[in-house]
Amino acid sequence: MEEGLYLFLKFLILYLIILLIQLCVGGIAVVHGKSMEATITEGNRVIYQHLGYELKRGDIVICRTGKGYEDELIKRIVGLPGDTVNIDEDTGKISVNGMELQEPYLNPKDNLKGDISYPVTVPDGQYFVLGDNRSVSLDSRYSEIGMVERSKIDGKVIFRIYPFSKIGLIK
Repeated sequence: MEEGLYLFLKFLILYLIILLIQLCVGGIAVVHGKSMEATITEGNRVIYQHLGYELKRGDIVICRTGKGYEDELIKRIVGLPGDTVNIDEDTGKISVNGMELQEPYLNPKDNLKGDISYPVTVPDGQYFVLGDNRSVSLDSRYSEIGMVERSKIDGKVIFRIYPFSKIGLIK
Protein backbone atom coordinates (compact mmCIF):
# COMPACT_ATOMS: atom_id res chain seq x y z
CA MET A 1 0.00 0.00 0.00
CA GLU A 2 2.82 2.42 0.82
CA GLU A 3 4.35 1.79 -2.62
CA GLY A 4 1.05 2.70 -4.34
CA LEU A 5 0.75 5.88 -2.28
CA TYR A 6 4.37 6.79 -3.07
CA LEU A 7 3.70 6.32 -6.81
CA PHE A 8 0.52 8.40 -6.57
CA LEU A 9 2.39 11.22 -4.82
CA LYS A 10 5.12 11.18 -7.50
CA PHE A 11 2.51 11.55 -10.25
CA LEU A 12 0.69 14.26 -8.28
CA ILE A 13 3.91 16.24 -7.84
CA LEU A 14 4.79 15.83 -11.53
CA TYR A 15 1.30 16.99 -12.51
CA LEU A 16 1.57 20.05 -10.25
CA ILE A 17 4.98 20.93 -11.69
CA ILE A 18 3.63 20.70 -15.24
CA LEU A 19 0.60 22.78 -14.28
CA LEU A 20 2.82 25.41 -12.65
CA ILE A 21 5.03 25.58 -15.74
CA GLN A 22 2.01 26.02 -18.01
CA LEU A 23 0.37 28.68 -15.85
CA CYS A 24 3.41 30.74 -14.94
CA VAL A 25 6.33 30.10 -17.20
CA GLY A 26 5.14 28.60 -20.46
CA GLY A 27 3.17 25.90 -22.11
CA ILE A 28 3.38 22.69 -24.06
CA ALA A 29 2.23 22.55 -27.68
CA VAL A 30 1.80 19.76 -30.19
CA VAL A 31 3.06 20.61 -33.68
CA HIS A 32 0.41 20.26 -36.38
CA GLY A 33 1.32 20.46 -40.05
CA LYS A 34 4.56 20.53 -41.97
CA SER A 35 5.28 24.27 -42.17
CA MET A 36 8.33 24.13 -39.86
CA GLU A 37 9.99 20.99 -41.25
CA ALA A 38 12.81 20.03 -40.97
CA THR A 39 13.42 22.13 -37.83
CA ILE A 40 10.28 20.90 -36.06
CA THR A 41 8.12 18.11 -37.47
CA GLU A 42 4.48 17.19 -37.20
CA GLY A 43 3.69 15.45 -33.91
CA ASN A 44 6.63 16.98 -32.02
CA ARG A 45 5.86 18.31 -28.55
CA VAL A 46 7.53 21.58 -27.63
CA ILE A 47 7.73 23.79 -24.57
CA TYR A 48 7.27 27.49 -25.09
CA GLN A 49 8.01 30.38 -22.75
CA HIS A 50 5.20 32.85 -21.89
CA LEU A 51 7.13 35.32 -19.79
CA GLY A 52 10.51 36.98 -19.55
CA TYR A 53 11.70 36.93 -23.13
CA GLU A 54 12.41 39.51 -25.82
CA LEU A 55 11.48 38.64 -29.38
CA LYS A 56 14.40 38.56 -31.83
CA ARG A 57 14.76 37.81 -35.51
CA GLY A 58 15.13 34.05 -35.89
CA ASP A 59 13.05 33.14 -32.81
CA ILE A 60 10.44 30.43 -33.28
CA VAL A 61 7.10 31.43 -31.75
CA ILE A 62 3.62 30.10 -31.05
CA CYS A 63 1.11 32.58 -32.45
CA ARG A 64 -2.45 33.16 -33.60
CA THR A 65 -3.46 35.47 -36.43
CA GLY A 66 -6.75 36.96 -35.35
CA LYS A 67 -7.89 36.50 -38.96
CA GLY A 68 -9.89 33.29 -38.71
CA TYR A 69 -6.88 31.01 -38.16
CA GLU A 70 -7.14 30.73 -34.42
CA ASP A 71 -5.32 27.43 -34.08
CA GLU A 72 -1.84 28.02 -32.76
CA LEU A 73 0.74 28.39 -35.49
CA ILE A 74 4.45 27.78 -35.06
CA LYS A 75 6.53 30.16 -37.16
CA ARG A 76 9.95 31.85 -37.25
CA ILE A 77 10.23 35.63 -36.79
CA VAL A 78 11.89 37.18 -39.83
CA GLY A 79 10.84 40.83 -39.51
CA LEU A 80 10.64 42.93 -36.36
CA PRO A 81 8.57 46.13 -35.98
CA GLY A 82 10.01 48.78 -38.30
CA ASP A 83 11.96 46.30 -40.47
CA THR A 84 11.64 46.36 -44.24
CA VAL A 85 11.29 42.84 -45.65
CA ASN A 86 11.87 42.05 -49.31
CA ILE A 87 11.59 38.75 -51.17
CA ASP A 88 13.29 38.74 -54.55
CA GLU A 89 10.78 37.50 -57.13
CA ASP A 90 13.43 35.76 -59.25
CA THR A 91 15.62 34.11 -56.62
CA GLY A 92 13.28 33.86 -53.63
CA LYS A 93 16.03 35.31 -51.42
CA ILE A 94 14.84 37.27 -48.41
CA SER A 95 16.44 40.48 -47.24
CA VAL A 96 15.66 42.51 -44.15
CA ASN A 97 16.68 46.16 -44.10
CA GLY A 98 18.75 45.54 -47.23
CA MET A 99 20.74 42.62 -45.76
CA GLU A 100 20.18 39.13 -47.20
CA LEU A 101 19.14 36.63 -44.53
CA GLN A 102 21.31 33.58 -44.02
CA GLU A 103 18.90 30.73 -43.38
CA PRO A 104 20.84 27.44 -43.21
CA TYR A 105 17.74 25.58 -41.96
CA LEU A 106 15.92 26.08 -45.31
CA ASN A 107 15.67 24.03 -48.45
CA PRO A 108 16.87 26.70 -50.96
CA LYS A 109 14.07 25.80 -53.36
CA ASP A 110 11.39 26.70 -50.80
CA ASN A 111 11.66 30.51 -50.81
CA LEU A 112 8.35 31.41 -52.44
CA LYS A 113 7.04 34.95 -52.80
CA GLY A 114 3.43 34.77 -51.56
CA ASP A 115 0.61 37.15 -52.59
CA ILE A 116 1.70 40.44 -51.01
CA SER A 117 3.77 43.18 -52.65
CA TYR A 118 7.38 43.75 -51.62
CA PRO A 119 9.18 45.43 -50.08
CA VAL A 120 6.95 45.65 -47.01
CA THR A 121 7.60 47.51 -43.77
CA VAL A 122 6.54 45.75 -40.58
CA PRO A 123 4.19 48.03 -38.56
CA ASP A 124 4.82 48.87 -34.90
CA GLY A 125 3.69 46.09 -32.58
CA GLN A 126 3.66 43.48 -35.35
CA TYR A 127 6.00 40.77 -36.70
CA PHE A 128 6.66 39.19 -40.10
CA VAL A 129 6.70 35.41 -39.57
CA LEU A 130 7.55 32.54 -41.90
CA GLY A 131 7.55 28.78 -41.73
CA ASP A 132 10.84 27.01 -42.40
CA ASN A 133 9.16 24.77 -45.00
CA ARG A 134 8.14 27.69 -47.22
CA SER A 135 6.60 25.58 -49.98
CA VAL A 136 3.72 24.54 -47.67
CA SER A 137 3.70 27.30 -45.04
CA LEU A 138 0.81 29.74 -44.77
CA ASP A 139 2.48 32.75 -43.15
CA SER A 140 3.09 36.51 -43.42
CA ARG A 141 3.75 36.18 -47.17
CA TYR A 142 0.02 35.71 -47.64
CA SER A 143 -2.63 38.36 -47.03
CA GLU A 144 -4.90 35.85 -45.29
CA ILE A 145 -2.31 35.61 -42.46
CA GLY A 146 -0.31 38.82 -42.78
CA MET A 147 1.73 40.34 -39.99
CA VAL A 148 1.18 38.97 -36.49
CA GLU A 149 0.41 41.37 -33.65
CA ARG A 150 2.55 41.09 -30.52
CA SER A 151 -0.61 40.36 -28.48
CA LYS A 152 -1.21 37.29 -30.67
CA ILE A 153 2.20 35.77 -29.90
CA ASP A 154 1.68 33.33 -27.04
CA GLY A 155 5.31 32.44 -26.46
CA LYS A 156 8.77 31.63 -27.71
CA VAL A 157 9.51 27.96 -28.47
CA ILE A 158 12.54 26.88 -26.46
CA PHE A 159 12.66 23.10 -26.08
CA ARG A 160 11.48 19.90 -27.78
CA ILE A 161 10.29 17.20 -25.37
CA TYR A 162 9.07 14.65 -27.92
CA PRO A 163 10.12 12.56 -29.75
CA PHE A 164 12.54 11.46 -27.08
CA SER A 165 15.28 10.88 -29.65
CA LYS A 166 15.27 14.62 -30.46
CA ILE A 167 14.88 16.13 -26.98
CA GLY A 168 16.72 19.42 -26.71
CA LEU A 169 16.85 23.15 -27.28
CA ILE A 170 15.31 24.48 -30.49
CA LYS A 171 17.02 27.21 -32.49
